[in-house]
This record gives sequence, structure tokens and C-alpha cells, in this order.
Amino acid sequence: MQSRAEHTGFSVGYGGVRGRVARGHDGARVGDLPMRRIPVMPAHWSMATARGVSALKRIALLLVEHEEQIVGTVDETALAGAADGTPVARAMKPLDLCLRPAMSVADARELFARAQTSILPVIAGGFVLGAVTRGDVEKTKA
Repeated sequence: MQSRAEHTGFSVGYGGVRGRVARGHDGARVGDLPMRRIPVMPAHWSMATARGVSALKRIALLLVEHEEQIVGTVDETALAGAADGTPVARAMKPLDLCLRPAMSVADARELFARAQTSILPVIAGGFVLGAVTRGDVEKTKA
């Protein structure tokens, strides 16, 4: 059976979109940053396939889908470390660390430091809007 899960973010052109959250009096928000589309991988696919998709789409974060539900992520650490034949489900992390569009860039910077990762998903109202990189957060002045 073919998966019906797909990225739920905006589909405005290649290379990402900009969020529509206005800047408050306290500076930039995550929603102001460029967001990248995140490919969705079925949980039973191999890590070799996941690496291929990651390289093709030029993104170091993949969403993992099982029974039409997003259940986790595979990041650059898992992509680099897991054996080719390992199912994606065995290498994934639960979808517990994420950014919110209204989160301040300063808070996002702290979350990136604690998570020790270079890319995190942005979620609002149960929808995955895309992903923001640590580099984009670091470029933004607090």
C-alpha cells in the first residue's frame, strides 16, 4: 500500500518559504526564518534509502511515517551512523524536539544548543510547517 502521508507545509517554490508570524517588540521569531520542506520516509524503508533521499533533497532531517502518522525524525547523526540495512524506524528519534513559529530566535538558539543538532522541525497546531537550520538561527541577531 502506498503511503498517503506527505509534508504538510507550504508549497511556495523551491528552497523554502518564509513564515508569516510578525515580529514582536522583543525581536525575530522562528516563523520569520526561512523554512525548508521535510521529506517523509516510511518507517520500514532502509537507512540506505533514507541517505539517498536526504542527499537528493539536500536536507539533513527526515520525517518518519508509520500507518499514516508522523512518528519521529531521522537526523544527520542517525543518517551517518546507522547501517545501510537498518529500518528507518530503528534509527529514528521520537518527534519530541521541535520549534514553534512564535518562539523567539533566542529560545530557538538555546534549544539547538541543548539538542546538539543542526536542524529542527517547526510545528504549529499539529502540522509540520517545515524545518529551520541552526545556521539560519545563528545568522539572526537576538
